[in-house]
Amino acid sequence: MSDSVWTRFRRHRWLPQATAVAVLAAVFAGYLLVRAERRADHNEAVLARACGGALPAEILRGLLPDDSRWRLRTGPGPRALMACSVTGEDEDDPTLEIAAVPVLDPPLEGVTVDDVAGESPYDDAPEWADAYEQAEAQVTVACPKGLRGYARPVTAFRVHGSLLDGPDAAAEVGTAVVALAEDLRERNGCGGKPVRYDDAKPGPRDRGASEDEDAAPEPCRWFRPADLGRVPGGAPRPAQNGMHGGSPEWARGCTLSFTRADGRGMSVSSASWWGVALPEVRTEYGAELAGAGRGGAPAKDRRSYEVAAWAESVCADGRTLHRVSTSGPEPTGLTERADALLDRYLASAKDCRGTKRLGKVWAR
Repeated sequence: MSDSVWTRFRRHRWLPQATAVAVLAAVFAGYLLVRAERRADHNEAVLARACGGALPAEILRGLLPDDSRWRLRTGPGPRALMACSVTGEDEDDPTLEIAAVPVLDPPLEGVTVDDVAGESPYDDAPEWADAYEQAEAQVTVACPKGLRGYARPVTAFRVHGSLLDGPDAAAEVGTAVVALAEDLRERNGCGGKPVRYDDAKPGPRDRGASEDEDAAPEPCRWFRPADLGRVPGGAPRPAQNGMHGGSPEWARGCTLSFTRADGRGMSVSSASWWGVALPEVRTEYGAELAGAGRGGAPAKDRRSYEVAAWAESVCADGRTLHRVSTSGPEPTGLTERADALLDRYLASAKDCRGTKRLGKVWAR
């Protein structure tokens, strides 16, 4: 009976071939299933190691292809607390890159108004310290108790990340950045406030892209041309490339240049300093602060005269020094203009109280 069944099976026109195909399909399906399980196990292991296991698994699964074996690169990097990248096995797969670096101030060049309002009051920072400016998402985390292992006190670190060669995923990358930031804050015993998901921001490059390029820098927006009032030599007009503003973490400053109708130049500047900058400012401007409010006459036969008006107050960042100055080719009217400009500047200051005017002084 069995021989006849086997014989009939062999002589059937399509049954042997169909059976062979079914067997091969089952073997192939089993192979794919085993391969998928091994790939899933491999990717889970990558998840567990990526950036110390702090990255949310659901975020990585949403950013990286699940039909690819993920590859992990990790390491401290230059001066970094942590750095890792995760990508697929194909060259065109997206790559998630995340790094955490200490916020280290490079050597300070100066704290004068021109230093603060210029491009940077610091020497050029190393490339790794500015990488966050090109990131899709970044967050700066306070570490009041300090990070160990650095020659100078480090009380903040920054985490930044981007998805390379992938779709726009700023929100998902931001979630991963915040997760790593909070893990590092707790792991290093930083204290301070927990990192929240809405703390993640785009890099400075992206934030600035939506601003009006012709608008005055934020530290200069307190000033209006009408604040100059009437000046000798005719109504002034802004000089070409004559407006600069800067806001490091411990100050804000602005310089504005003008050309009078008679072709002679004049300028206005403003600055506020607080926190770690105050001792340096008191040294840099020691002569001005000592002479503020004591009267005196300007030096004679100068090409330009400058009056600086000083004040101090308690603002959101603590005790703050304010300086507003105005200059021109002759001293007439400068002291009155400095008073009016200081009034305007202090009126625009936010979250300040207990303001005390220290007086005016002719700058040297």
